[in-house]
Amino acid sequence: LTWFDRTGKSLGSVGEPDENGLLYPELSPDGRRLAVLRAVQNNADVWLMDLLRGGLTRLTSDPGLDQMAIWSPDGMRIAFMSNRKGALNLYMTSANGAGGEELVLESPAQKNAQDWSKDGRWLLFVENSVQSARDLWVLDLTSPDRKPRPVVNGPAEERGGQFSPDGHWIAYEPNESA
Repeated sequence: LTWFDRTGKSLGSVGEPDENGLLYPELSPDGRRLAVLRAVQNNADVWLMDLLRGGLTRLTSDPGLDQMAIWSPDGMRIAFMSNRKGALNLYMTSANGAGGEELVLESPAQKNAQDWSKDGRWLLFVENSVQSARDLWVLDLTSPDRKPRPVVNGPAEERGGQFSPDGHWIAYEPNESA
């Protein structure tokens, strides 16, 4: 993994080359750790890289595909998607690995976490179902029922969703012309 400045100049590398590959890097809010997908012996899991001291630590260890980690704003939790129950569902775990993994949202549709609101309340995700293209949804993590709510649900694909810094807007990529 290599750092670049805005002009494209290489500023240095992080970690050692990894024969298993490091995919989908996600920098922690404090910039000290990196969550990545790493497959070891055909088991893809979320791993954490310590950017100050070096080294990798496995965060998830289920035989299913665990990937696409998103850090909570305080850096204490990580949301990720996993196919351990068939469809890609949303899970959450403590960033230090204590307490196990919690199933956050399960449905037949594939889901992929996109962003976490700065106040920690909303988890933004893309759902890809048979009935529609990729749509943006939010999940209220403070609500006991955790019922997902549509953000953009139309015939076009919407993905790459990100909350604005103040949390009042969501930017995303549609695949249709204006």
